[in-house]
Amino acid sequence: MNENLAYQEEPWEEKLNGEIILMSPLPTVNHNWVAGRIFVAFSVCLKGKSCIPFGDGTDVYLTESDHVIPDVMIICNRDIIQNDGIHGAPDLFA
Repeated sequence: MNENLAYQEEPWEEKLNGEIILMSPLPTVNHNWVAGRIFVAFSVCLKGKSCIPFGDGTDVYLTESDHVIPDVMIICNRDIIQNDGIHGAPDLFA
C-alpha cells in the first residue's frame, strides 16, 4: 500500500437507480492497458468523423438517478457534452 498522502485518491462514486456504488480508485494495470487499447482503436476508426471518443474519468449523467463513469465511450451528439460531463446517453460506452 502506498502511504504517500499526495498519491491517495477517493473512490469514485456511480449511482444506479438512486443507489450510490463506490468504485475502486485504482484499476489494475491490465484494465488500464485494455481500456487504453480500446480508446486508441476508437480514435483511429473515428478519425475525420463527427463522433468523438472519450477515455476514463468523464462523468455521464444518464438520469437524475443514474450516473456512471465509463472506461471508454463514443459521443456523436456533441450537444450532450458539458463542462461537468456528458448529459445523456453516449452512443457507445463500456
